[in-house]
Formats: sequence, structure tokens, C-alpha cells
Amino acid sequence: MVPEKRDALLARADAYGHNRLVCGVHYASDIPASRLVAYAIHAVMAQNPMYQTELAAARTELRTALGLAAVK
Repeated sequence: MVPEKRDALLARADAYGHNRLVCGVHYASDIPASRLVAYAIHAVMAQNPMYQTELAAARTELRTALGLAAVK
């Protein structure tokens, strides 16, 4: 929804996963596995017309709230 923030968001997600590893909440293999699951789930969801409609509305709302230009 905010592609210009992609790198920062993924870096934060990696840090979060690493912190859970350090705390002993996850095994090292859980981090890349969860990333694959997330991408696979999103790929399936992205095919759903209702999801596409709701995502477009959420993208517009979020970008407006953040004061960002619309993405085509």
C-alpha cells in the first residue's frame, strides 16, 4: 500500500523476527519459513476480487491519512 516504505517495513519485520529468535520464542528456521508462508498467502488472497476491492480502498485511505500521493 505504501511501496516507498517497503524497505523500512521489511527491515522492521526482520528485526522483529530476529528479536523473537534472540528471546528463544522461535527457531532460526521459523523466520524464512514464515516469510514464505506470508508471501504464499498474499499471492492467494490477491486473486480474490473482494480482497482487491478492499485493498484498493484501504490503500487510498492510508495514503490520504499519511499525506502521500495516490499510486496508480
